[in-house]
Amino acid sequence: MQSAIPAPLQTKSGWPWEGTPNQPNRNSTSNTRSLSDPAEFPPITVITPSYNQGDFLEETIRSVLMQGYPNLEYIVVDGGSTDKSCSILNYYASHITHVICEKDDGQSDAICKGLRLATGEIFNWINSDDRLEPGALHEIAAKFRPSADLYAFDVCVEDANGKPPTDSAVRMVNRNLSAKAMLRCDRYSFSQPGLWFRMSALNSCGGIDRNLNYGFDWDLIVRYLADHPKVTYSSSLGAMFRLHDQSKTVVETSKDVESENRFKLENLRIRDKLERQLSRNLAQASRLGRKREPWNQHMIEVLDDFDTSPMKSAWHLMVEAAKDPRARISLRTLGSIARLLSRYVRRMPKPNTPG
Repeated sequence: MQSAIPAPLQTKSGWPWEGTPNQPNRNSTSNTRSLSDPAEFPPITVITPSYNQGDFLEETIRSVLMQGYPNLEYIVVDGGSTDKSCSILNYYASHITHVICEKDDGQSDAICKGLRLATGEIFNWINSDDRLEPGALHEIAAKFRPSADLYAFDVCVEDANGKPPTDSAVRMVNRNLSAKAMLRCDRYSFSQPGLWFRMSALNSCGGIDRNLNYGFDWDLIVRYLADHPKVTYSSSLGAMFRLHDQSKTVVETSKDVESENRFKLENLRIRDKLERQLSRNLAQASRLGRKREPWNQHMIEVLDDFDTSPMKSAWHLMVEAAKDPRARISLRTLGSIARLLSRYVRRMPKPNTPG
């Protein structure tokens, strides 16, 4: 790839639109390796699957190229877009290692196509509506210890206009990741754009299941952590995750009954598969998770109900949790009850002060 990245097609300011390829110093803390010779930088593969994301694709591409990483393999797989994506890809083609433009069977299939060409030692995929943050790849090179299997950044959240969404967490934190916790729904949430894999470990655990559509990332991370559990955690922001009307996450979590049913059915298929493949201990954790999933969803609905008295809602959760304590009494349940009680206290009228 050539070093001189062309000027952006869009007139925008800030990262990754302005300046020169970025090599910020994220190496000032402990547990880093000193890298000076380009040959010392581990080869990193980034894959961007894309379909009709012309409004955001250029930002994604520039956020990868502007890393200024000397040993980068960048692969973009477009599923036959009908918007302006093709013109954007043509503009940046000489700076991208591989560009594939052909019909595919969805996001997981597109990533698998890219992986068949990949040669890097470290890998992640960045969707065409998301963005890498400055210096992310240099930090991985310096701090991803050889003994670790996964490198985990924090991830920020933005809407289509580049603003923090008002109804969602602004920062998604990857912490305490384990196959058991994810299967048990102790920690169901994770933020994939912040997770970087060893390619050798990815291949040894079976890679991405191209037959899955909604939960292939969850399936992969559970299988990966089951065999390769050592994670290096970073408090830095490594990526931006965008929520907008057409993003896959929004579509998956919409109230559309048909989409919701497909999501649930695929989740059951994944658990069936994992319970056959994984150890007895992890299979038991998954069976407990099957019970916890509907309970966790119920708690979300209770917390979102601002019309019912918080004290009544807290009492409801306590009574219902006692009916199946092993599946329902957890730190998450206690935290939900605490939030409701705090909400109740805040609503109490303040006593009159003598004046």
